[in-house]
Amino acid sequence: GSQLWAALTTVLMFSISFRTNKAYGRFWDGTTLLHQMRGEWFDAVSCLIAFSMLAKQAKPNEVADFRHAVVRLMSLCHGSALEEIQDGTETSDFEFLDMTALDPITLWYLRESKENLGFNRVEVVIHMMQTKIVHAQETGALKIPPPILSRVFQTISRGQVNLMNCKKIKSTLFPFPYVQAIALMLLILTVQTPIVMSGMFPQKHWGFIFTFIPIFSLAALNYTAGELEMPFGHDNNDLPLKSFQDEMNNSLMMLMRDENDHVVTVDKRSTKEYKSLLSSQPTKRLSMISTPNPLGSPVDDSEPEDQAQKVQPTVETKLGQRQPKQPDLVVMDVGVTSVTSPKPPVVATDPPRQAAPALSVPADSKGQAEMNHSFQELINHIASLAQAINKNTETIAVTMARDATDLADYLGPSGDT
Repeated sequence: GSQLWAALTTVLMFSISFRTNKAYGRFWDGTTLLHQMRGEWFDAVSCLIAFSMLAKQAKPNEVADFRHAVVRLMSLCHGSALEEIQDGTETSDFEFLDMTALDPITLWYLRESKENLGFNRVEVVIHMMQTKIVHAQETGALKIPPPILSRVFQTISRGQVNLMNCKKIKSTLFPFPYVQAIALMLLILTVQTPIVMSGMFPQKHWGFIFTFIPIFSLAALNYTAGELEMPFGHDNNDLPLKSFQDEMNNSLMMLMRDENDHVVTVDKRSTKEYKSLLSSQPTKRLSMISTPNPLGSPVDDSEPEDQAQKVQPTVETKLGQRQPKQPDLVVMDVGVTSVTSPKPPVVATDPPRQAAPALSVPADSKGQAEMNHSFQELINHIASLAQAINKNTETIAVTMARDATDLADYLGPSGDT
């Protein structure tokens, strides 16, 4: 009996280990494909926003229409893709970016293609985006060479391939006969183990311990593998698909800010030589750099919310407004967050000769405190240097006057030696 028990335990351990390995592989592939899909589609929209910047001054209305349409369609595309791999229905609470801003014909066709025609919504939206891109290229809203623009189509295609691989994981389950064989062997082992352990251990407590440990361990691994086999769903152990959609919406909202058209330049006072760059002190955190807000005065946190929106009106305000919820199109409510930049320290052009007054140190910034301390030491050093130069100047003047007097006495009235 003990040999049969050992053989059954060995086979069961191997089978559950194989199932657990495959289940974790499916779970890891699921989260990898979701991140790749989001990265590919976000990169496509980011490239389109950057390409449209070249025609922004010549055709501002066409560029604005193109950008808003592409961002909304991508939000709908990503959310619809997550709905497909989650449960195949539209009962999930995914949020899209202001679908009511699209024209009525587009909204009607999106509903008609899904509800009555039975088309795949993701494929419909992707085709709409590609049509919009071709139209923008034709009308001049995208002033970019076609070979470069073709990269956007390839990126959208790779994202769709990742979606199909996710759907493959959802539609192709772990073989049912294999699962049933494991369940049957686990049941037999549960009945056989107490009998074998009672003959091996005369003490009841040892028999109970060595019966409970192997059965509990194998059953726990088997149920864990069952949870990991399907990473898409509504269970607590499934991937947080709603968080994926919220992060995608937040990334798309970032692309709609006016600051994204800013072209980065290098300060004229910066170091551009290789050796000087090596010897310069590296920047550890951007929060240590105090810069004013060049786009306008910052909004005070104590001001009312409506006043803050008047001070900094952007396209994000309109894009994030909550709209009436439609039967199958959910609108995301995104607020505008105002960030107040700290004021830079003011350097005196003519430092006093006494010790400079102590600078105020913010209590909530360790990096700012270190910067102010270094700045205070620099001012004290400059003040000491100025005092030393003044003292040395007076000493030199007295010495030169004394030497001139001695030279005049030596030369005499006639100037002869």
